[in-house]
Parts: sequence; structure tokens; C-alpha cells
Amino acid sequence: MGYVPPPTPQHGLEEGPVLLKDGRTAFLRRAGPKDLPLFVEFLRRLSPESLRMRFFSPISPEKASELLLSAKPEEEKVVLMVLAGDPPRMVATGEYVRLKGEDTAEVAFLVDDAFQGKGLGTLLLERLALIAAKRGVRRFQAFVLAENQKMLNVFMESGFQVRAHRDSGEVEVEFEILLEERAAERFEWREKVSTLASLHPFFFPRGVAVVGASRDPEGIGYRVLENLIFGRFQGPVYPVNEAIGKEGSTVGPLLAYPRVESIPGPVDLAVIAVPKERVLEALEASGRRGVRASVVLTTGFQDQEARELADKARRLGMRLLGPGSLGLVHTHPDARLAAGLTPLPKPGPLAISSQSGTLGRAVMAYAEGMGLGISSFVSLGAKADISSNDLLQFWDEDERTRVILLYLESFGNPRRFSRLARRIGKKKPILAVHPSRDPLVRALFAQAGVIRANSLEEAFDVAALLALGRLPENNRVRLISNASGPSNLALEALREGGLFVEHLDLGSTAKAVEFARALEEALQSEVGSVFLLFVPMGFASEEEFLALLERAEGNKLLLACVMGSPGVRARVMGQVALYRFPESAAIALSRAWAYKAWRDEPLHFPDLPDLRLEEARKLLEGKKTLSQEEGAALLGCFGLPLGKGEGLSLRLTAKPHPLFGPVLTLLLPTPLGDQVLGERLSPLTQKDAQELVRPLEGHLDPAPYQEILLRLSRLLEELPQVEEISLELSGPRIARFEVRLQGNPPPRNRHAHPKPH
Repeated sequence: MGYVPPPTPQHGLEEGPVLLKDGRTAFLRRAGPKDLPLFVEFLRRLSPESLRMRFFSPISPEKASELLLSAKPEEEKVVLMVLAGDPPRMVATGEYVRLKGEDTAEVAFLVDDAFQGKGLGTLLLERLALIAAKRGVRRFQAFVLAENQKMLNVFMESGFQVRAHRDSGEVEVEFEILLEERAAERFEWREKVSTLASLHPFFFPRGVAVVGASRDPEGIGYRVLENLIFGRFQGPVYPVNEAIGKEGSTVGPLLAYPRVESIPGPVDLAVIAVPKERVLEALEASGRRGVRASVVLTTGFQDQEARELADKARRLGMRLLGPGSLGLVHTHPDARLAAGLTPLPKPGPLAISSQSGTLGRAVMAYAEGMGLGISSFVSLGAKADISSNDLLQFWDEDERTRVILLYLESFGNPRRFSRLARRIGKKKPILAVHPSRDPLVRALFAQAGVIRANSLEEAFDVAALLALGRLPENNRVRLISNASGPSNLALEALREGGLFVEHLDLGSTAKAVEFARALEEALQSEVGSVFLLFVPMGFASEEEFLALLERAEGNKLLLACVMGSPGVRARVMGQVALYRFPESAAIALSRAWAYKAWRDEPLHFPDLPDLRLEEARKLLEGKKTLSQEEGAALLGCFGLPLGKGEGLSLRLTAKPHPLFGPVLTLLLPTPLGDQVLGERLSPLTQKDAQELVRPLEGHLDPAPYQEILLRLSRLLEELPQVEEISLELSGPRIARFEVRLQGNPPPRNRHAHPKPH
């Protein structure tokens, strides 16, 4: 078993929004002395039984609060608190405490009676374990009353290897917190359960309120109602309009209500289409009514205003899509939901998310023209709350979704995106279009197995092929054609994509029966995919060729090109993806094969068992700078070889990026400056390290360079206080180095020379 990178929360590890097991929202942060009043109020609300379970004997709320927030000089203590509601009230706390220098800490939790069973104990344990591990704690221990079965279950079901010892009426539990695969999977599972629960009211609402419903056919509120009604939403729709509702009148065929609170039936989703100055009021009213999901169509919010709106929604127990969203559609027969400005499309296997609303509408129309149905579409708008990372987890579990298409303009948490995409991409292909040509975005997609398209047209070319629900079995493709010119275009693109082509040229006089015979032979062969390229020459008609495609059956990936055919660039025809241009088809197949190769590659982070992590952490304790000797010792703890070697001179840098985290760059020094050979984001898999040194194949033995890359990546992951590292390699050894810690500006003498050994 290899190294397991720690989970990356969507928001901050020590501060940020969190989701409960039932999908409701809360806020987690560090606690301090100024929070004493919140602690006292929290403890006063708890039942005597809950207090006894935590403190083992009677204690006043005031005394207990002081005890929870205080720490002795010889102790290191981290206290987390969870707040929920509007105004926020404290609903849970957890802490660990250890004697300074010790590697074992005692951990304990306390959860409001009304919030027990919602996953807060598990959430606090996960966060405390991640924080403690970064600070050098190796194990947790806890003392629990034997009758406190709920807390014992939190430990036993955590994924850690728990040892329990009962002594009289108490149980002592102890476990290593260094992350293993089972614990990481439990962390991911808990977050997925919470995320899916929070999204369920969006995709399967029991009822929908349209706040700002209108009788004006040109009004947004009118169009939202129209789409819900004509889409045959499988639930009640409630128009909300104060003036019309007070009259007891209707909007269209539906009775209007003056306020969200006056709606009599179940309502999970509110679509808000009111002027900007009334959005907050509508959100608050929805929260008071118990609405769990809100879609804000209103535009004009600045970034800070959008964040404040999302914070308000969270305090009200809601999740928010937008503001500036176009809405969402979900074609599931149990929902048939078109909650926004987009009509319900034809159902199908493609899930789409777009930050741009107008682009989203165009994309939906294009997909329909291709004959490619939609499972769901979400317009993210300002994505102040719900993001692609949330949607990926929903589509991962959605059986109707076979292909995921993302139009991304920015990233909120790319490290979290990478972790999710790596996991979900092993089951379903993820296509992404990003307007930037930033090499870091390219690196992110490559490492996460995301199929990057250079344009929306290319994305749909690939989507048409992937929507068939199968991938190339191998890298061999049979190209059957009747025209040499277009065939040459296809051949070049296929070979550039790493495919081995068996070309069968039937000649310009080929008839439909010859194509049929060649197709039958190809389906019985060992190739992984079959590509039919047809140019009407007068010997076989386009109608005959299309009829052949409609009858085609088999277990291989089938694609075809009909030159001169009118209509969209790509479309789905039964079990065949049909293209207008040979290069489009060839590039789509190349992308599909590259994805298949990535999916079949094990996701392996090497373990590197010889690392001296405790020694490295102690070396950095209390340090703002490192001497030459200390820097060399730190590199030595991670097995990085010092000294001059023989071979190519290279530079390797690791620098922080505010969004992407540590970036490793391999450079070749030249008289004209450093040439970038490659960039990758930490943490590196074995495959990532191989790809980074691939440009040097044939010039050196790549293995020791890959080893250096993997060890440097691990150093960055284990020691977040290391800000930047620069290594000059002489052969596969480090001739010079610079190590800079957080908060310390770069020195004038940038590189240190290791002393000879």
C-alpha cells in the first residue's frame, strides 16, 4: 500500500462552511477565550446526561466552559467549534490536547442534544486528526464512559485502527492517526453523503416556489413558471407574488401566494427572480419557511455581495445556486424539473455544468441538435456556494449520467477538484473546457484524468463518442475509407494521438456492400475501435452508408465520418458517433484512448518508508530560517541525495500557488535562460513523476530523477511550513539548494552548497 494524501476539505481545514449528514449547513472554526459566552450558552442548553457523558461528574456550565477553553503552559491544545442557525449558535465542540513534545494527544467532543446523530462528532474527529498529524501528533487517545455507545461508535466507525480497553465503567480508546486508505475512504464517504443530502432538494424537490412570479410573458418569473409547467414537473409549483397573492388571484393556472411563508404544501426549492434589493428578503422568507435549496437568478452582485448572500443562506440552513444562475434542469422521470430559464431538454446521458448562463443555453441547444440527451444541466452563476466539486459528487452517483461536461472559467478549490476528479474519473469520463491556456490548468487536468478540450466544439466531438457508453479496448483502430485525401488527415491525427492504425482503403469506386463486408470483418478482428470514412463518389449513396451505420451492432467502439454531410459537426446515431470532418473524429478517438489509458493506470502514490518525518518536524520547530546544515539535514530526512554527480545539469523548483498549491517545475538551464521541461502539481503519483521527466527520455536514466521528484513532493505535503525549494541537480544528485520557510523573504544568496561527505 502506498502513501495516502490527506483529504482536502472544500473550504478551510480549520475554518469554513461544513455540511451535516442530513445536508444542512453549519460553520466550523477555531475557538478562543473570546468565545467564552458562546460556550456558556451552549453548555446551559445541554441535558445533564450529555454533560455527564463528557465530564464524568456534575459541573457548572461556567466552570466547564473555562476548562474547555483553557490550556496549561506545558500543553498544546486545539479547540474547534461548530455554529449553526441565524443568529449563529454553538452546537458542537471538539479538542485535542497533548504535552508539548509528546506524540500522543487526548481527544474529546461535545455535541448539542438536538444535533446528535448528524455526523458532527465524526466531522470534528476528522478535522482534529488532520490538524494534529500536520503538527507531529501520531496517535489519539480518549476516555469514554462505557455506556456512551454513541461516542464509542464515532471512534469505531472512523476508519482508524482503534484499540479499546475497558477498565471498570470507562473505556480507553487509542489509535494511530497517520492516514491509511480505509480512514481516507471513510472521510470521503462522509463528505459525499452530506453533499448528496444537501443537493437532493435541488434535483428532487417535493415542491418549488417561484419568488417573483409574473403574468408578464416577457418577465423572468413568467418564463420560470412556464418551463416548470411545460416540463411537467412532478410536484406542486407555487407562484409567489405579493400583490397578486393578496388578491387571492392566479398566475396562469396556478394560485399565487403573497409570501413564501403562506405556502401550505411542501416546498424544498425556491427559485428567486426578484430585483437585487429584494433578494435578501426573499432568501430570509424562504429560510423561515424551511426551504432547503435556493436558486438566485438575479444578477448584478459583486463578489463580496455574493459571498455574503451565500453566508446568509447557510445560516438559514440552505444551500444556494448562483447568484446570476440560469437555473437547473433534471430530466429524471421522477423529477422532470426545469427550474430556471431553460426548458426541459430530451433526456440522455450527458450532465453539464457551466459558469456562463448564456453559454449554457447555447450548449444545451447544440447538444439537442446532436441528438445527445441531457441527464441534468446546472448554471453555476457566481458559484458563491454550490460549485462543480459538489455537482461531481452528485453525478458520480447518478446512474443516468455517463459523461460529465464542465465549462470552467475559474477554480474555487482546485486541489479538491483534482482529488474528486481522480476518483470519479475512474468510473465516468469528465470533459472540461477552460478558456485559459494556463499550463497549470493543463497540468491539473492531465493529473486528474480530465479530458481537456480546446473548444466547446471539440468537447462535443468527444462527448458524442463517449456517450455511446464504451471505450476503445486497445490502441488499435481499423480505418475503412474510400478516399485517400481525407484518410491522410485522419491517419495523421490518429497517430499523433498514440493510436496504431490498420488502414483499409476500399478505393473511390467502393459500393455499400464492400463497406458492409469490411465493417463485419473489422468487428470480428482484434482492433479496439472501428472508424468508417465515407466520401460520396457516386458508387455508394450517402443514404446507403447511413443505413449501414444504423444497422451496425457490435462490442467495439464505432465512429464514422461522412464528408459533405450537412448539419452539426458530430451527432449520435444508434451505436455510432457520426462526424462531418475526419480530423474531428480522429481527435475524439485519440482523447477517448488517452482517457482509457489513464483510467487503466493504477493511482499510486509511492510509500517511501525510509522517510524520517519526526526528525524533520522537530528540525523545523520554532524556525523561521534554516542554516546550510539544517537545510541539508532536512533534505536528508526525505532521502534526497546531496553532492555532485555525473550527468545532465537541471533545476527543480517547488513554489506555492495561491489556488493550486505547491507547483513542481523541472527546468533545463541554457545560455538563453531556463527552458521549462514540465510542470506538475503536488502531490505526485508515480505516473506524474514519469510524465514530468518524459522529455529527457533517451538522454538519461529517468528512475533516479523520478525518485527525487516523488521525495520532494512528499516533503511539501508533510511540511506545509516549507514555502519554497530550489534544487540544482548535477546528474541525479543535488549540487546546490535553497529552502525557504513560510513568512521568510528570499535571501540574497539564493543557493547553498552541500558540504562534501
